[in-house]
Amino acid sequence: MELRDYVRVLRRSWTIMIAGVVLGGLLAAMATWRTTKEYAASVTMVVSSPDRGAGAASAYQGGLLSQQRVKSYADLVASERVATAVIARLHLHATPEALRAQISAHAVPDTVLLQAVVRDSDPRRAMIIADAVGETFSTTIAKIETPSADEPPSVRVTVWEHAKLPVSPVSPQPIRNLALGALLGLIVGSAAGIVRYRLDTSVSSEDDARETTELPNLAVIGYDGAADRHPLIINAKPRSARAEAFRQLRTNLQFVEVDTGPRSILVSSAVPGEGKTTVACNLAITLAQGGARVCLIEGDLRRPSFGEYLGVESAAGLTSVLIGAADLDDVLQPWGEGRVGEGRVEVLASGPIPPNPSELLGSKGMAGLINLLSARFDILLVDAPPLLPVTDAAVLATRVEGVLLVTRAGRTRREHLRRAVEALRAVDARMIGTVLNMVPVKGPDAYDYGPGDGYVSRGRHARTSSPRTLEIPAPDSGVRPAWPVTSPPSLPSPAPSSPAPASPASAVTPVPAATARLGIADGGDESSSARDPLPDGATTVPSATTVPSATTVPSATTVPSATTVPSAMTVPSAMTVPSGGPHVRVPAARGSAEEIISVGGRTPRGTDPAGGTTPDDNGATRPPSSP
Repeated sequence: MELRDYVRVLRRSWTIMIAGVVLGGLLAAMATWRTTKEYAASVTMVVSSPDRGAGAASAYQGGLLSQQRVKSYADLVASERVATAVIARLHLHATPEALRAQISAHAVPDTVLLQAVVRDSDPRRAMIIADAVGETFSTTIAKIETPSADEPPSVRVTVWEHAKLPVSPVSPQPIRNLALGALLGLIVGSAAGIVRYRLDTSVSSEDDARETTELPNLAVIGYDGAADRHPLIINAKPRSARAEAFRQLRTNLQFVEVDTGPRSILVSSAVPGEGKTTVACNLAITLAQGGARVCLIEGDLRRPSFGEYLGVESAAGLTSVLIGAADLDDVLQPWGEGRVGEGRVEVLASGPIPPNPSELLGSKGMAGLINLLSARFDILLVDAPPLLPVTDAAVLATRVEGVLLVTRAGRTRREHLRRAVEALRAVDARMIGTVLNMVPVKGPDAYDYGPGDGYVSRGRHARTSSPRTLEIPAPDSGVRPAWPVTSPPSLPSPAPSSPAPASPASAVTPVPAATARLGIADGGDESSSARDPLPDGATTVPSATTVPSATTVPSATTVPSATTVPSAMTVPSAMTVPSGGPHVRVPAARGSAEEIISVGGRTPRGTDPAGGTTPDDNGATRPPSSP
């Protein structure tokens, strides 16, 4: 395993590791709580040899003898003979074997000191037993090392330091036990995570998809729990991360063999439930929003679902055309009123479910239909059944120019995906790539496309962005403009052939003094005067300029007070047009119709000076503008 594999194990199994740490700590805490406290008392003894002669040589030999004996005496302190004597001396209700288990002794290195330690649940009893062990052992050694009653012992053991009352227990040690338990739990959890990773045969990442299929992964689409209720995420949430993933898929498809890219694409999966139909529908809408003419064919004749997802009629469709029961133009259904962005989407539903789907999809009529639709549309998308349960998708794969394989993260088995690729290669199908669908998106640092500009974090530091509102002060508000405002040059005025009749409506129409509020948001109307954002702060735009007109202009008509332009350009509030000039199209407020002002005595098509109607370019008539 490489480093990235261990990182992947950590990301996928961190919950198991944390559970192991918590469980190990809890078990250690329970063991510590159930363990009886023990106190330790120690007594220090010194081993010496009597001086049998004068001189340094005699003292040196005595020291060597004491060091040799102290190593052997460490094993004799906890002997049965000493334990029996201590029990008799203190009248203890214990067996020699039980008391021996409480006694331990060791020699201090490079010294003649011997230390005996007694552990007991009662601190005072531990101290008393330790003192008794020291005194009893001294007496026992004196008897052993005395050759005769008339001679002194060759080695003497003397209690050097008596035992003291212990204050704190030596066992258990809570901190050490908890640390060891947590460490053991972490080791067990990590091992379980590695085993789980090695035994997991699902496709859970782009690397898994690439290694299994040897194909490029064109998009990673996140999981959305509301996809069943709103499968067309491009319409429901056009600025979400899931919708952006479909745009990324559209972009990547455009770079698949740019010169000879596929125009007819089959969308399928290895097994059911991987979201191939949702991917096909959203991809079709996304391609149409990019300006393409898209035809979406429901090639899944066993479990059709376009009627539910797209709201189209499925009573007549593909099967009706293949058996000659209906004409193609009669069953093609435009989706979204025929226009989606700059392009359009037309849907060919499944029609009646036939008893022989594979034969129909593999017929010459199907091949001819695909060729016909490929010539009429820019992109042809075919939603096919899964590859492994039935052979319909493999049959259709031979009729199209490319196959897009949808894989559900964490559910599709690598073996299933591998078999699906082998089935496509067996029929010599051209595979474009894979789409990793329903990838889990979790964590406080996950980012999503929000309603405003840029990314919006879904963590605790999330910020909310909303369309800005720009305020333009009225002329009499006294606010200075943010950049210079100059008057526009007047248009040349040819001499009128005859004076235009005056009317009360041709008087000056002032702009109301109230402050105009223009909402600026992405994707606004091109005719809106607020499509270019202004800097923060208000801009004063004079609105005293008049607009004379040769035709009837209702007095309530409001001329926009400003057209947003860069600071170095002229910002007029209303355009002065002499009589006889050309038509001037003044955009009305955002969301309302435009007012066409006729000047110079000429009448715009569709109106006449008397207030009637005239034919337009297409021969239709338009009613006069209502005041």
